[in-house]
Amino acid sequence: MGFNIYIFIIAVIIVGLYFYMNKNEEKKHEEKRYDLIVIFKEEKYTDIRNNESLNQLANWSYYSKKAFRGFCLQTKEELEGTIIQELALEKDDFEVINGDPELYVPS
Repeated sequence: MGFNIYIFIIAVIIVGLYFYMNKNEEKKHEEKRYDLIVIFKEEKYTDIRNNESLNQLANWSYYSKKAFRGFCLQTKEELEGTIIQELALEKDDFEVINGDPELYVPS
């Protein structure tokens, strides 16, 4: 009887370790997202939601009269390069800033 209890305990530990290891493995494959805000100069305003390549990077939301916010697959620096390439803009035509949950959402 005592031998069966030890086998049961060992089996429970093995099953627990299996599920724990699989859970950690799944987290490794999750894509990191960056909370970013793209602000355009008024004369260079572009609705980035109309660009297929930029839409694949994030689900962009209208953030203000000249800005969009999204949780992006690229870092701030990578997104700046992508915007320059995709929208044929200069670096001075827009700004990318890190989002902050405390930021006020302008109307």
